[in-house]
Amino acid sequence: MSMARSRVWLPLCLVAALAGCNSLPTATSPSETQWRGQAQDSATGAASQGYDPWLWNSVGGRKGATGGRDESSAASPGSATASNTPETAGPLVPGPSSVSKWHGTASSTTGTTIIPADAPPVPPPTIPAELPSATDGVSIKDIKPEDPQKKKGFEWSDLAPENVYKNMKKAAGYGPNEKIARAAKAEGEALFREKKFKEAGAKFALAAARWPDTPLEEDSLFMEAESEFFSDQYPKAHDTYGGLLKKYSNTRHMDAVCSHEFALGRYWEQLYVAHPVWPIVPNVTDNSKPLFDTFGYAVQAYERIRQHDPTGPLADASLMALGNAYFRRGHYEEAAYQYDLLRKDYPKSKYQMNAHLLGLQAKIRVYQGTAYDDTPLKDAGKIADQALTQFGNKLGDERARVERVQLQIIEEKANREYTIARYYDQHAYYGAAKIYYKSLIENYPTTEKAKEARARMEQIRNEPDEPVNHFKWLTNAFDSKKK
Repeated sequence: MSMARSRVWLPLCLVAALAGCNSLPTATSPSETQWRGQAQDSATGAASQGYDPWLWNSVGGRKGATGGRDESSAASPGSATASNTPETAGPLVPGPSSVSKWHGTASSTTGTTIIPADAPPVPPPTIPAELPSATDGVSIKDIKPEDPQKKKGFEWSDLAPENVYKNMKKAAGYGPNEKIARAAKAEGEALFREKKFKEAGAKFALAAARWPDTPLEEDSLFMEAESEFFSDQYPKAHDTYGGLLKKYSNTRHMDAVCSHEFALGRYWEQLYVAHPVWPIVPNVTDNSKPLFDTFGYAVQAYERIRQHDPTGPLADASLMALGNAYFRRGHYEEAAYQYDLLRKDYPKSKYQMNAHLLGLQAKIRVYQGTAYDDTPLKDAGKIADQALTQFGNKLGDERARVERVQLQIIEEKANREYTIARYYDQHAYYGAAKIYYKSLIENYPTTEKAKEARARMEQIRNEPDEPVNHFKWLTNAFDSKKK
């Protein structure tokens, strides 16, 4: 065999071997018709044996090679190659015999699933939004949907304390069980109607623990808190209400929860006013009081109402109560903040007038004098103007007090201007002093400081704007160097 002939036939032999052909063209030069006939026979035999001779078809010049390798052409629905493509074999979704992949056990004849009564709901199998086309080179029968109950190995969330606790409960036989949860809830309701609130609370707690993340748990948590509330276990009820609001922030029991939280806040606040103690002093005798910091628990109860139900019927009342609680303790900055929230966020509240009056007093007490920030003083002036404009004669006897405070605010503002002017006056910067005296006279003409400013302006009328420079020769030397 010549070198040229070996170069021609060697690649064809390799192609035939890879394609799995049973016969090869003879060594003699075949005609084009014979060669294509042999290629067609080889392809048909290979297809009948269950595999796709796509490489041999491509080398032989056949169009519409199967298997998705030839993206420029597609086999016709009636052709033999199209009927053997793996993309058309098998259903697109699991049939009845494969339902057990999703639910554990199933009937292979009817496809009816058999799910244990205490098993959590199983999500349906997920199907990709877009199935692969015949030109992607992927067979649909090779796509296996994931089992939603099959865990994908270790995850760091498994080490979270709550997950460890859940796994331990499940291993000990105290995992989710709807039947037990509903039975416990029914027993709790019966005990609650008999006013055996402590026993009812224990049953509701069991029901919530045995069927979590369900409406049954939501109702059970609420009834557990109610049982603790009516059995005078107020700190426990407060904590249970908090757990309910944390997990079910839009609970349908919101009105009742906020009503009882407001009652708890008022009780603890009045209890602290009657018997004030240090926050670090423990309470070990009264179950209706927290272990520590009674006033802090009252504040938390008030704040919880507005945080979780800002548009509810008690939101403005909780702000007013919280502001008053701070005001009584002398925490005027916190009180002023609560009154500001009430005035701005709840303009139609029935507590608007009281919020203006008490907010004005709180702002006045926050202000510390001429040497400090004047923001509280400006805010107090705005509140006084708003109170007189918005409420007018509704203020009654308080109107005269507000007007008197308004005059005091104007006097204090004039005093701040006069203090700055006196500073420049004492250091012989009469030009700057004249500017501040003039501003004081124009802005606050009726004040006592305005009279003093006019008298001082007459005294320094002929004084130079800046003090005499006794080292002018030295400062001029530095100025010349700069130039």
